[in-house]
Amino acid sequence: MSTQSLQALVLDLLASTLELDITEMDVQLSVEELGLDSLDVLKLTYAIEKRFGVNLSAYSHTDISSVHRLVEILAEQLATQRAVS
Repeated sequence: MSTQSLQALVLDLLASTLELDITEMDVQLSVEELGLDSLDVLKLTYAIEKRFGVNLSAYSHTDISSVHRLVEILAEQLATQRAVS
């Protein structure tokens, strides 16, 4: 799956999980700039874990500084998952 596809899916999950307007989101914005707190990041990572079947528990909300960083982490987890399968 391409990075752009992952970004689009993560933005969609972010919008639906946290009831945000997807048109106002930019993957380069920090979680603070998006108005997210640690609970929001936790909700989002849980939604991503369910959607993609990955485990992001090793990452704290401080590791996930932006949507872009979250997409990077997700891409790494998916690559590891594919390598193990």
